[in-house]
Amino acid sequence: MKSTLACIALLITPFCLWTVSAQAQTGFTLSNQPASNLPAAPPALKVLYITGGGYHDYEKLTPIITDGIKKHAHADIDVKMQKNADGKWNLDCMRDKNLGEGYDAIIYNICFAGDEKANTLPPEADQDLIDNALRVTKEGKPTLMLHCSMHTFMASDDWTDCCGQRTRHHDKYKPFATEKVTADHPIMKHFPDNWSTPGDELYETLVFPDSSTPLLRSTTPDNNGKQSIVCWVHTYGKGPVFGTTLGHDTKTVEQDAYLRLLADGLLWACGKLDADGNPAPGYGPAN
Repeated sequence: MKSTLACIALLITPFCLWTVSAQAQTGFTLSNQPASNLPAAPPALKVLYITGGGYHDYEKLTPIITDGIKKHAHADIDVKMQKNADGKWNLDCMRDKNLGEGYDAIIYNICFAGDEKANTLPPEADQDLIDNALRVTKEGKPTLMLHCSMHTFMASDDWTDCCGQRTRHHDKYKPFATEKVTADHPIMKHFPDNWSTPGDELYETLVFPDSSTPLLRSTTPDNNGKQSIVCWVHTYGKGPVFGTTLGHDTKTVEQDAYLRLLADGLLWACGKLDADGNPAPGYGPAN
């Protein structure tokens, strides 16, 4: 009798082990019902990316930047890149009273300078357009400002305040190095020390307010060794803002370190980056 029971046990044990292993690997019970303790994946961040303007090849840069951000963050990005019938860029989407609704964040990568000395805005914009965009950030929408967005609407001090620093001109295009200023900030945790761009425009910092937190700076030989802040964060109204003047062309934006910098800036602005610089669960890159 004992021999018979031992044989039955030997036959049953492998089957029990197989069922436990199969359930652990697949997440399903033998009745083919989903395991109830598996957390649902969070939805992707919904991001509006507004781009266009002069002096840059935005049609080439846009897919590199958007795909690069999505490589490092769980995000869906809708691009607004608008031209008139005559081929001229426009910013009509920024007039929309529902601008930003349904989105977790807005990214601006635009170049519409106007004339600061003459105190005139570019023909594509007016104060109502600017006020509408600023309202969205001021009310709390996470916002990213990239490169020439800082030289956009030069006649508008309010736009400059939203950007987080004042800059109005740049050095000649060339390689230059960056240095961490606030190395313990979450956005800086995974950014390389002493990273250099193979080529970019170093925007000179004219005014860097106390309300902004510097993340990266660079030194230029073009202006007696002056240091300028090239990446920072701040808050405009209720809206968290990430800004960087880096990113003139593919020399910078094709660098994976730069693309992760933008992704981490987005995650930080949306409250999805922890103190160690890691994405919140479900908001990192897809496996």
